[in-house]
Amino acid sequence: MPPRKKLIEVALPLDAINDASAYDKMPGIGPHPKGIHQWWARLPLPCARVMLFASLVDDPSSNPEFAGESEDAIKVERKRLFGIIRDLCQKNIHEHPEAFEKAYREIMHHTGGKLPVLIDPFCGGGSIPLEGQRLGLTVHGSDLNPVAVLITKSYIEIIPRFLEMPPVNPDARKQKNLERRKWKGSDGLVADLEYYGEWMRQEAEQKIGHLYPKAKLPDGKETTVIAWLWARTVKCPNPACGATMPLVRSFSLATKGEKKVRILPIIEKASKEITYRTKTSGESTPGTVTRRGAICIFCQQPVPFAHIRAEGRANRLGADLIAVVAEGDRGRIYVTPTDDQKEIVNKALPAWFPETDLPEYALGFRVQSYGVVKHSHLFTPRQLAALSTFSGLIPAVRKQVLKDAADRGMKDDNVTLDKGGSGATAYADAIATFLAFAIDRMADFNCAFSTWKPSGEQAMHLFGRQSIPMVWDYCESNPFANKGITWENEVEIVARAIERVPIAKAKTGYAKQLDAANAAWVQESILLSTDPPYYDNIGYSDLSDFFYVWLRHSIGSLYPDMFSTMLTPKKPELVATPYRFDGDSKKAKNHFEGGFKKTFGSLKEKLDVRFPITVYYAFKQSEESEGDEEDGDALTLTTAWETLLESLIQTGFQITSTWPVRASQKWRMVSMGTNALASYIVLACRLRAPDAPLARRSDFLSDMKKELPDALKKLQQTSIAPVDLAQASIGPGIAMYSRYSKIVESDGSSMSVRTALSLINQELRSLVKHGIGDIDSETQFMIEWFEQFGMLQGEFGRAETLSKAKNTSVEGMSRAGILVSRGGKVSIKVREEYPDDWDPVTDRRLTLWECTQHLIKRLQLGENEAAKLVTRLGGKSEDAKNLAYHLFNICESKGMIDEAIAYNELVTSWPEIQRKAAGITGTGPQKILDVGV
Repeated sequence: MPPRKKLIEVALPLDAINDASAYDKMPGIGPHPKGIHQWWARLPLPCARVMLFASLVDDPSSNPEFAGESEDAIKVERKRLFGIIRDLCQKNIHEHPEAFEKAYREIMHHTGGKLPVLIDPFCGGGSIPLEGQRLGLTVHGSDLNPVAVLITKSYIEIIPRFLEMPPVNPDARKQKNLERRKWKGSDGLVADLEYYGEWMRQEAEQKIGHLYPKAKLPDGKETTVIAWLWARTVKCPNPACGATMPLVRSFSLATKGEKKVRILPIIEKASKEITYRTKTSGESTPGTVTRRGAICIFCQQPVPFAHIRAEGRANRLGADLIAVVAEGDRGRIYVTPTDDQKEIVNKALPAWFPETDLPEYALGFRVQSYGVVKHSHLFTPRQLAALSTFSGLIPAVRKQVLKDAADRGMKDDNVTLDKGGSGATAYADAIATFLAFAIDRMADFNCAFSTWKPSGEQAMHLFGRQSIPMVWDYCESNPFANKGITWENEVEIVARAIERVPIAKAKTGYAKQLDAANAAWVQESILLSTDPPYYDNIGYSDLSDFFYVWLRHSIGSLYPDMFSTMLTPKKPELVATPYRFDGDSKKAKNHFEGGFKKTFGSLKEKLDVRFPITVYYAFKQSEESEGDEEDGDALTLTTAWETLLESLIQTGFQITSTWPVRASQKWRMVSMGTNALASYIVLACRLRAPDAPLARRSDFLSDMKKELPDALKKLQQTSIAPVDLAQASIGPGIAMYSRYSKIVESDGSSMSVRTALSLINQELRSLVKHGIGDIDSETQFMIEWFEQFGMLQGEFGRAETLSKAKNTSVEGMSRAGILVSRGGKVSIKVREEYPDDWDPVTDRRLTLWECTQHLIKRLQLGENEAAKLVTRLGGKSEDAKNLAYHLFNICESKGMIDEAIAYNELVTSWPEIQRKAAGITGTGPQKILDVGV
C-alpha cells in the first residue's frame, strides 16, 4: 500500500511562507536567533519549520478520515491545516508557544504518536534541527565544518541543557529567594552571559583602554570616540606626481534625513600633502575609486587596479585617518582627525594574532591580489590587540564562572560540555562558548574590511554577503564606547538571540562533526531534511576560517576534537570548486555529484517511508560589488539545479513536489523565461519503487496530459504567484519523470533532466492558456493581440483580420472600451484610462479582459477596493484571476516586467481580497448577473 500523500506534496500557503521567510531574513528586525553567530545563506527559520510540519501531516485527499468526503470538505480541512501553518509563520514566534503546541498535537495525531528522528547531514547554521526540536522531534545534525557544528550544538544541545536554571554570578546571588524564584527559559543563562561579558569588558579596558583615546572638540571638551574612519593609500604611478593618494569610495559621513555631513579633502599640491576636515554644508567631493579604477586626487590621472594590486602585493598600501565619529548629546558628531589620534595606533601590540594563510584561490575572495594573504591582514593592529585581548580572557572568565558556580552550590560532575556534562564544569564551558561567539561578532563588525554606512550612521559588518571583497575606506570601532559597535552591544545581541530561542518541545538534540556520507551513527526510521551546500556558490570552509581562527584560540581547548586542525577541513567539503581540482570544472562537478549520491545513498535505507524527505536548493543572485571590477559573481543556476535533480533521481528518489520560497522583501523579476526564483526551492522526495518500469517519451507526455491539469488546478486554488507557478509545477511534472527507472527517447538514449524540464514547461504554458475557463471572443482577440504586440500599436488591417477569426470586430471592442483604434493604428487601452465608476453588472458588453484589468486598477487603490469589485463579479472573478496567470506568462516571455508585476500582485493578493470580499457580503462573492457575456 503506497504511503499517504503529505501536505507538502499537494498544496501549501506560499504567500504566508514567503512573507515570514522574507521577514526572517530582513536585516535590522531586532534580536533574533540568527544573531547567535554568522552563517552564510542561513535557511529562514519559518521555512524550515513549516516544511517539516507539512512533511509530517497528511493532505486531506490522502487522509483515511476524509475518505468518501466531498471535494469541498477536503478544501475546508486543507484550509484548517493552512491556518496552523499561518500561525507558525507569525512574527515574534517566541511569544506564541501555543502555535507550536497546536502544531505538535496535529503532528502527533497524524503520526499516531510514532515520531521519526530528524536527521540533517548538512546542518550548517542549524535552522532545520532547531525547528525540528521545536516541533517535538528528536534531532541529529552533522556537518564537516566545526563552526557550523558549534552553532547547531548551541541551539539544540547547550541552550536546552541549561534552561530554567538560576544564574551563578555574585550579583544574582545577592537577590533574595534566588533558588526559589522561577527562572523562566534561558533567563538565568542570559543573566550570567551579560554579567561575565561586563566582567570581560572591564578587564580588557584595563589592559588596552589606552589605545582608544577620547576626541577633543573645538570647545576643548572631550568625548568618547565611536569609530575611526580610514582610507587606504597608494603612491600615484604618474612620475610627475608621485603623491600618496587616498582610495576612497565616498566622502559622505551622514545622509540620514536632513543631516548631511561630508569629508572635505584639503590638497596641498606643492607639498603633495592632504588633510581632512568634516563639513556640514556644500556638495560632497566625489570618491576616488570606481568599478573601473582609481583617480589620483592630486593630478587627476586614472590609476588602474593593476597598479594598486601590484603595490599591495609589494606591501606598499598604507592607510590614512580621514574622520573620527564621536558621541554627542544628540547623536553622532564628526570630528576632524588629529595627529595624536593617528599615532596611537602605532602603540598597538597584539598579544597574539592568527598567522594562518588565506586560501590562494577561493569562492568570493578578492583580497589576495592586493597583498592580503593572511588572516591577520584582515585586521588593523589595534583590532588585533582588541580581539586577542578579549579572546585571551576566555580561560580566565571560564575559571571565574566555575568558582562562582561552586560558591552558589551548583552540582558538578567534572564532565566537560563537549563530553555531555551538565554540571558546573559544562556550564562554565557554555558561558565561555557564548562569549567566544560575541568575540566573533566583534571580528565581523570590527575588521579592516568593515565599512561606514552614511545613511544609517553606523558601522557595517564584513559578511553582508558570502564573500570577502576589497574595501577601500573602512571603519575601526571602539569596543569600549557607549554607542555603536561595542563589546557590550555584541554580548547583548548574543544574549537576546539565546533568549529568543523558544523552549523546544523535545529536549533531545545532538550535533556532531562528521562527513555527511558517514551514516554509521544514524538509527532507523529517520526523517531526512537538509539544506546541502549550494554547488559552487559559497565557499563555506574558506569563509568560516575567519571565525575559526579566533574560536580555536579562545575555546579550542574546550572542544579538542572539533578544533584539532589549524583551519577547517577543505578537500572533503561538498562544493564544486574547480580550483581544488586543478581548475577542472568537470572533476569539481563529479566531486559534488558523487558526494551527494554517496550521502543520500547511505541514508535511504534508514528512512521512515511514511514521510517524504525535503532537500533545499538555493542560489545567489548576481551581485553588484564595490571597489573592484572583478568583484561581481554571476548566477550559474542551470548546471547546479540539474545536477541536484540528477543526483537525487539516480540515487533512487522520486521528486514529488517542488516549492519556491522567496525570502526577499524586495520582489525582483529575475531571469525572465527561466525557473529562476528569488531564493530557495524546496524539493519533497520519496524512494522510487525498486521495480519501477521503463517508459517511452510518449508515455511521459501522456502522463503529463492526464495528471498535470489536476495538479495545476490545486496549485492555482492556493493563489500561488504566477512567478512561482512554473517552479512549483515542476514538482508534479518531475514526479512523473522520476517515477520511471528510465525514459527512453526514440533513438534509444535516456531522456535528460533538461529535456524533461523543457517538456514540463511547454505543457504548463499550454494548460495555463487553456485553463482559464469560458473566454469570450473579445478576450480571445486581446490575448492573441497582446502576445503579438504587447502594449504597442499594430496595423488596423491585421487587427481586423484577427477579429474576424475570433468572431468579433475592432469597432465592437473599441465600444467595449478595451481597444483604441485611430489613424489606421490599433493598440490595447491602458488600465489608467479605464473608467473609475465601472460596474460589471451594468456593462452591456462585459469581457473577461476588462474584468482582470479593472481588478488590477482597483488593487492599486487597496485590497478593500478590489474586494468590492469581486463582490460584483461573482464567479467571474476566479476566471479573471486565472487569466492573470496566462498574461503573466506572456509578459515573462516578452520581458515586460512592469506588466508582469501587476498580474503577479493580483494573484498573490487574492486570498486577502477574497477574505475582505466575504466580509463585505457576509458570505463571499455574489453571483453576477449574466449580462452581455
